[in-house]
Amino acid sequence: MSEPSSESTPRDLDPVARAQSRVVPGRACGTCTLCCKVIAVAEFDKLPGVWCPHCVRGKGCGIYETRPADCRTFFCEWMHAPSLGPEWKPERAKFALVMGEGAHLTAFVDPGSPTAWRKAPYFETFKRWSLEGARATPPRVITIRVGARVTIVLPDREIDVGQVGPDESVRLVPGPNGIEARKEQRVRT
Repeated sequence: MSEPSSESTPRDLDPVARAQSRVVPGRACGTCTLCCKVIAVAEFDKLPGVWCPHCVRGKGCGIYETRPADCRTFFCEWMHAPSLGPEWKPERAKFALVMGEGAHLTAFVDPGSPTAWRKAPYFETFKRWSLEGARATPPRVITIRVGARVTIVLPDREIDVGQVGPDESVRLVPGPNGIEARKEQRVRT
């Protein structure tokens, strides 16, 4: 597999068991707690890029048994994609890969290492995935997030979208000079 996982899992499992069933055998978070810093947690009003107050760095969640459902079902792509080697483990890469809807892949980067995603082998791989994604139906998008700052990786360039708030989303649209990124207010349902 040349890209992160987007495989389906049995629908009859509860969400926690479904997420756990996709973990690559032999992989574990271990001392990695980067997701506790780079991912937002709405239930705690925790913003991306700041440590969760419940994280015990290098050990895990201080409220593991009562952690929110979003935390219970979250696994980064390194845990789910057998093709990602040890260099992609978040504590080493300094970012956590997360597969969203429509195979939208986001690298949530540690603000303490904001350029980690540009280093080898990551940048070259993001460019390759972007090229493969542009040819896919529907197209797949590679997004880099450092806190609230968003960059879209395209095969030929990057688009610095700037700060994207929690109530905003980014949409790629055709423009006079090729693909452009447009920020939009999210519609709450």
